[in-house]
Amino acid sequence: MRKTLVVLAALATTLGGAVAAAAPRQSVTISLSRPSVVYGGSVTLSGKVANHRTGETVDVLAEAFGASSFSSLGSVTTTAGGKWTDVVKPTIQTAYRATWSGLTSSTVTVKVRPLITLTLIDVSTGRFSTKATAARSFAGKFVLVQRLSSSGVATQKKVILDTNSSATFSVRLHQGRSRVRVVMPTSQTAPGYITGASKVLTVKG
Repeated sequence: MRKTLVVLAALATTLGGAVAAAAPRQSVTISLSRPSVVYGGSVTLSGKVANHRTGETVDVLAEAFGASSFSSLGSVTTTAGGKWTDVVKPTIQTAYRATWSGLTSSTVTVKVRPLITLTLIDVSTGRFSTKATAARSFAGKFVLVQRLSSSGVATQKKVILDTNSSATFSVRLHQGRSRVRVVMPTSQTAPGYITGASKVLTVKG
């Protein structure tokens, strides 16, 4: 009987230790308002600290594409319920973390699209201009000129960008209404950027 009691006591001690080890630690969370953004746009980071208190200090860290470590963006203060927010404007693919009370959140990553503009120069000749804007040059890269219709998307031509990451080109416009856009695939935007596209221009020929 005595041996049985000793075994049960040892088992209880072991289980108690396992429960203690499994107990969740105090933590800080982080999430994104959206996973990608066009160059020049902003993203809201948000999260919560585990003690749910107001006035806690949360440090926000960032690691831009090509960097070897995270650096501090600054600190924010929690509001009701321990919630925190911060607005960031990544210029290239960037990873973010939050730290609080010596603890670090998971990592979230914002992907960035170059800003692609498309401007009609002369409707009579179907002449347009386009430009790709980001934190680096896209000289020598190409964009695809596409026509959109009820039957789908058709690529009209490939246009090479100049030293200013821009180009002018002409396409044949259909009689009536034409919907045109420019797309820069990831093969041309990478590294650090994902596919970018201009707004669709509706042109009456």
